[in-house]
Amino acid sequence: LLVSKDMGKHLLEVEDLLQKHGLLEADISAQTERVQALNEAALKFSELEGYQPCDPQIICNRVNHVQTCLEELEDLAAKRRKELEDSRQLWTFFQEMEEAEAWIREKEKILASKTCGRDLSSVTTLTTKHKTMLGELGNRRVLLHQTMKKGEKILAKKIFSSVGIQEKLREVCLRWKKLEELMGFHQQRLEEALNFFQLSAETDDLVTWLQDMYRVVSSDDFGHDDYSTQALLRKHRAVVAEVEKHRTSVMSLRQQLALLAPVHPQGVDVQLRVVEVEQLFGEVVEVAVMRSQWLQDALDVYRMFSEVHACEVWLEEKEQWLEKMILPEELDEVEVVQHRFESLDQEMNSVMGRILDVNQVVQQLVEGGHPSSQEVQSCQDHLNSRWNRVVELVETKKTQLNSILKIQNFLLEC
Repeated sequence: LLVSKDMGKHLLEVEDLLQKHGLLEADISAQTERVQALNEAALKFSELEGYQPCDPQIICNRVNHVQTCLEELEDLAAKRRKELEDSRQLWTFFQEMEEAEAWIREKEKILASKTCGRDLSSVTTLTTKHKTMLGELGNRRVLLHQTMKKGEKILAKKIFSSVGIQEKLREVCLRWKKLEELMGFHQQRLEEALNFFQLSAETDDLVTWLQDMYRVVSSDDFGHDDYSTQALLRKHRAVVAEVEKHRTSVMSLRQQLALLAPVHPQGVDVQLRVVEVEQLFGEVVEVAVMRSQWLQDALDVYRMFSEVHACEVWLEEKEQWLEKMILPEELDEVEVVQHRFESLDQEMNSVMGRILDVNQVVQQLVEGGHPSSQEVQSCQDHLNSRWNRVVELVETKKTQLNSILKIQNFLLEC
């Protein structure tokens, strides 16, 4: 039993042989105690004095022979155990390598059947699963390295033929390398799909956002007075700034698309969406510029109306004052009125500057094709007419005052 060359042909058989060998070792251990007891009893006969039933040398030789046989048996048992344990290491190595190969085949099938998703949600789910598989790959890599070290140790002992072990190590290494390449390739495809569908979602979001912005910038609300128009103009400038912030994103869509879309089945749809985004963005910018001008024109109109109103109030006041004015005949009173006209001249110079500004604004609005051009011109004509009326009244009163002043000076000289 101990010199048997049967080392098992697989791990289960080796385990069975080791179990049987353990029983045999237990039996040897039990017989060892019996042999030692018998040897001690036999040696006592070699020490007898007087009558000796047997030659003491024969007894000693037999005891030594039995002890030697027992020791040889124990050596054979130890050698047999070592050989069986070496065999178990070998078949454990092969079984672990087979398990690694089976795991690799399973993952290869999974990777071969995997798609990259149909939308952002499915790609995100697949990416999460792929990360889990990468974790499994890392754990399995550690186990595989441990098994390969076992194979290298078996080779170093040079007990078994190295051909089968080396072939298995080379085969599994190649398959493992291929699996890692497949994992890397699939991860790359998932990343490309994720980037593509993120681009698609971003494009859809931009279309929706630009449609909202178009409704905002194409509003026909230009306010009803100076204050409300200023508020609308501030809001519009904020909207324009927000649109400009998205310019880089819009302009980079085509470049991103060139990298992601050519091989994707939904690439054409996204290309059309990108074109739609670019067109919408251009329309929003164009309409925003027009609305900026319209709001500024409306603000200019309301400010002009406010300025016209202020000027007309002043003109109304001076017109009434001039019409009701009765020029004095006394020299002292004439000089007082003359000083008043000097102050009036200064006020008129100031008002004339404001009226000239109004005329300039009106000209700009009319030349720009403002929708309220007729109303603005009518207001301008009315203001200029009243101004001319006041100027005529002033000139008339000044002429009369100068005549009175000449008469008074003549009378004084006389």
